[in-house]
Amino acid sequence: MPDSTVPPPDPIAVVIPVHNAADRITPLLTDWDGELSKLGRDYAIVVVNDGSTDGTGPAVAAVAGRNPRITVLSHEKRQGFGACLRVALPACRHPLVAYVTADYPYRPGDLKKLLDRLDQPCDVYGVMKPPEAVSGCRSGRPAPAFWRLVGKAYRAFCRVALGSAVEPAPGWLGARDHFRSWVVWLTMGVPLVDVNSGLKVFRREVLDRFPIQSDGDFAHAEIFAKLTFLTCLVAEEPLSPSADPVPPSWWADFWTVFKHPVFYHPLPDLSAPAPAPPPPA
Repeated sequence: MPDSTVPPPDPIAVVIPVHNAADRITPLLTDWDGELSKLGRDYAIVVVNDGSTDGTGPAVAAVAGRNPRITVLSHEKRQGFGACLRVALPACRHPLVAYVTADYPYRPGDLKKLLDRLDQPCDVYGVMKPPEAVSGCRSGRPAPAFWRLVGKAYRAFCRVALGSAVEPAPGWLGARDHFRSWVVWLTMGVPLVDVNSGLKVFRREVLDRFPIQSDGDFAHAEIFAKLTFLTCLVAEEPLSPSADPVPPSWWADFWTVFKHPVFYHPLPDLSAPAPAPPPPA
């Protein structure tokens, strides 16, 4: 008999941006819906069709027509991941929000690992506090021999010169992605190995604290940079090993956010005249 004194787990909304994914969108949504139904919590799925020009729109509409938990939003033209997240967040009314991108075979079962990590308190200066966001870290691909040597040299330097132990990355992401993670760590304090990971989970309230400026892929890093600046506790969890290569990403918005980060939502324009009252009947 279930214990009625234990509160149910928080509901979650999962955002899935897609572009030209007609060949895989139906099984993708079926798999995520099936895994979410096993978590023992209420859930919703928000799909953003980002200006697809193939059969993605009709395929998503067909799946959503059979499942009331799926909401579909659309862009007429492709606008990018950050723009998809901006349009999806107002439709996410649950206290937890996750997102997953369709450009890499993220496993739905890994979401439970991130949710479990979200519930594990960490010791922060003597105070036990759970993280407010958890990012998945892709794993499984071995690093090339040259980069393994570079990694060993870097970890030895950190141990001897800085007095800190640095764990090796759980998988090879490619020189470009590792370099980018290193750049945002130095410039923005983002403490993630795989900053471009497309599987992350958040407490909904922290995403209301700032706007997302990036239209494209830099939104992954921007969100965690702003969370870190606002002293939110964040964590990273290795995902199931996979041999799939990391897809390319574009950081067109890096300099925009770096030069002028915005931490406030725009206020409504109070100078606009109020609408005229309707004429009397």
